[in-house]
Amino acid sequence: MVTDWKAARDVLEVHLDAVFEPETFGTLYPGVKAPKVVLGFPVNEPPFYAAVDEIVDAAETSGGVSMGHAEVGFTLRVWLCAQHADLKTASDTLLAYIDAVFGTLMADPQLCETVDNAFPSIETAGTAADGSKRYIAAASVAIACTRYSACPAELYGAVAQSNEAIRQGGPADEGDGD
Repeated sequence: MVTDWKAARDVLEVHLDAVFEPETFGTLYPGVKAPKVVLGFPVNEPPFYAAVDEIVDAAETSGGVSMGHAEVGFTLRVWLCAQHADLKTASDTLLAYIDAVFGTLMADPQLCETVDNAFPSIETAGTAADGSKRYIAAASVAIACTRYSACPAELYGAVAQSNEAIRQGGPADEGDGD
């Protein structure tokens, strides 16, 4: 499962690098400054960035079953930030960033087949003035991902073998005091 999480995160970062590449982004959103795409929060925070969270969040399995394996859900996050002296420019830039993230996931909702579904939503967004008389517009986009049949065959086989050993009085019965 963790392989799926890392693969989905890495594909998301590659896709955003491609979409936010200045020439591509400039064609899609003329006059809007493209953000720098980073994994995790940047050490020296640039005025315009899209940070792909390095850790998945809210991972869980469901009661649903597909082909004998539980469904796994997890959340990827992208933190978006735009700073500008003008509030409207900062806000409009952030809206373009959000739109680009949504569009990226609509163009590839399976993140290069690392997940079965990926659905973006704005988790939180807002603007504020900072001490340098600039406005910061920021948002967190949560991407709910679902992966069916996520259990690798090797793991499934190892658990099946241990279950068989338990049924035949194997390791689980050792040390029970009888």
